[in-house]
Amino acid sequence: MEAGSIGITAISATILALIVATFNHFLGPAYDPKEPPVIRPKLPYIGHIIGLLQYGLRYFEFLSTKHSLPIFTLQTLGMKVYVVNSPDLIQAVQKHAKALSFNPFVSFMSPRIFGCGKEAMALINENIDGERGNWGYLSDTSTGMHAALAPSESLDWMTKTMLDKLMDFVGPLAASKSGTELNLYKWVRTTFTVSSTEAAYGPKNPFNHLPDLEDAFWDFESDFTMILLGVAPSITARKGYQARIRFINAMDKYFAEGGPDTGSDLIKARWKSHHDYGGVKYAGAFEIGDLIGVLINATPTFFWMLMHIFSRPDLLAELRAEISGVTDVTPTEETTTTQAGTKKKQQQQIRRIVVSKLKEHCPILLSLYQETLRVQTHNSSSRWVIKDTLLADRYLVKAGNVIQMPGYPVHMMPAIYGADAETFKPRRFIKLAASNDGKKDRAAKQHPASFRSFGGGATLCPGRHFATAELCAATAMFVMQFDMQPADGPWKLPDWAHGKLASSVPPPARDVRVRVLRREENVEWRFGFEGSIGKFEVLSG
Repeated sequence: MEAGSIGITAISATILALIVATFNHFLGPAYDPKEPPVIRPKLPYIGHIIGLLQYGLRYFEFLSTKHSLPIFTLQTLGMKVYVVNSPDLIQAVQKHAKALSFNPFVSFMSPRIFGCGKEAMALINENIDGERGNWGYLSDTSTGMHAALAPSESLDWMTKTMLDKLMDFVGPLAASKSGTELNLYKWVRTTFTVSSTEAAYGPKNPFNHLPDLEDAFWDFESDFTMILLGVAPSITARKGYQARIRFINAMDKYFAEGGPDTGSDLIKARWKSHHDYGGVKYAGAFEIGDLIGVLINATPTFFWMLMHIFSRPDLLAELRAEISGVTDVTPTEETTTTQAGTKKKQQQQIRRIVVSKLKEHCPILLSLYQETLRVQTHNSSSRWVIKDTLLADRYLVKAGNVIQMPGYPVHMMPAIYGADAETFKPRRFIKLAASNDGKKDRAAKQHPASFRSFGGGATLCPGRHFATAELCAATAMFVMQFDMQPADGPWKLPDWAHGKLASSVPPPARDVRVRVLRREENVEWRFGFEGSIGKFEVLSG
């Protein structure tokens, strides 16, 4: 879930950069013996490019598994990619924030993502590296985002707004006495698209008022790769290209009608940056990047959490027992009139899941959440080498090249996660926490760069607290209120969709048809909010 304020997917930038470099150079760059060892492709110079285009992030994973090296070099015509698999070396990369920077990817990819021209790029690039102090459009936007998304009243407002809206989608499922058959990922996608954007944009949320906007955003996501390649996208990525226009028009209308006035502090901070730096006319386009951060990963994560839970009856029972401990119950009495005209009293209950208590009293839920991210994350953190840098006094990375730090190989390391690292174990992170005595000792034993789902270093995802709260609370509500079974046959987890360059947590390759049934009659479920929701203690890189 790594994010910059632009929300760029770094692997996409790498592929495009390699293609450009290949066509711009006749001979490959010279190799220095101090550089990491070279992994040569079967097809010289262009073999790695073909591999990346064919397999996306999996290509790094394939090579990392095959060669078991802490760092290696992929050499093509005109550019090298240094692939880093060692947590120690990842930490070393993150410490060199100026020499090994993410910012060039912002400059490189923004015109393709936003469809913007030179004037907008001048706004983005102004003092992008902070050489003239801590100011500039990106700097101020990032500062405002981090403040709004840190544990605070602002974050509490966003979480409460999201969960309140979520109940609009849960309600119809609960109202059906005979159960509802649905495509699970499609339901999750709609629910999270509208609910999460409501948390950002408030009551004037375009996704709540324009039903076709959901499909427009996900059409853009589907054509993301071709849009990034930038080869006649109006033709090669026509659906996504038109969807972007639809989205920008809707967001421009939202801003013009004062939408931020009743929105979150997050959107207010971004709107202020647009005003301060003369970027109001680009506000709608720039929201594409931020929306990628809000939706692209949380949506499939919720799907995978539900799949892992309901396909494991023992885990489901344990979670229900655990969440019951943070649920308060209020008995009520409802009077109804029968067809014969007589009054009938019916005992009911209002049950509230107290969101602020989840973080302290639901260790299985939090462990399941982190294990889902560990297993389902297929991301890669990127850096552009600004100047020659020696990593760990051993490996030279040279200016003008790219560093990739894929998360999945780290997440599968037996040295970190045990001999069963490749197995999904929902209680894994309870054991990790229990093996450490206090926060200080935990930091010493659990490598700080060993959990890559939120990125790390200068690009550590600012939205990780919001994502954790919304996903854990939404999962708790669904688990307590519903039973769910496959519509046909036993549970079978689908493969994940390969080649989804915009996401760190890929969606399923196919949807899953399920039947959802309310567990209990005469029970009304709600979220409860007592005090600040606070910070959920989960690992980050």
